[in-house]
Amino acid sequence: MKKIIALIVAAIAYVQAAEVFATFETTAQKSTKLAFSSSGIVKKIYVDVGSEVKKGDTLATLHNEDLSALAATSRAQAKFATSEYERYAKVKDYINAAQLDSYRLKKENALTQLKYNESVLYKTVLKAPFSGVITAKTIEEGDVVTAQAATPAFKMQSVGPMKLIIKYDARYYNVVKVGQPYIFQIGGKGTKYKATIRKIYPTIDEKTQMIIAEAYIKDMPSGLFGAGTIMAGN
Repeated sequence: MKKIIALIVAAIAYVQAAEVFATFETTAQKSTKLAFSSSGIVKKIYVDVGSEVKKGDTLATLHNEDLSALAATSRAQAKFATSEYERYAKVKDYINAAQLDSYRLKKENALTQLKYNESVLYKTVLKAPFSGVITAKTIEEGDVVTAQAATPAFKMQSVGPMKLIIKYDARYYNVVKVGQPYIFQIGGKGTKYKATIRKIYPTIDEKTQMIIAEAYIKDMPSGLFGAGTIMAGN
């Protein structure tokens, strides 16, 4: 009986000190495909592949002169309607309540129309949703784009440390922990690198019976893959 217990303890110690084989691929912490949500003709492109952009930077615009003029007209009408209502609101005690309500309704309608026209105009301008670098461009000036097709105009990703997507066998679900080191090689050979497990996904892939974890690594591009070992006993 003592021998059996000793074997069990030894087995547990071995598992706890296991070096868990795991594959990986690198990906940016943020990545996205950008498309116009409006149809039209591409007027101007401000970036190219490799361009670094900041959040809110304009990447491209469609011809929108008619929509711009319409928004300007709505802006003037909203300003006039608001001024008119405020003027009559100051003397509300001396005018019919229904008349004041009509001016309020006129103001609200004008503001609603302005909001709508500005939203339509906004859809003709493509902006960067976060700071990063352009990794692909599929449009040129003069191209026709359609909102229905929603074909990506650009692909972009964040800059900085890359994210390692690490996959390992589910039988080690209670062995691998956040904070453990991951020693890996690109393509499974060559220079060894080290990263630290920062996140473990709470589910197991039913088809592959693999668990996914994450780590960060500096000075590497996205798209790399390889294999390594999670030092589960550390």
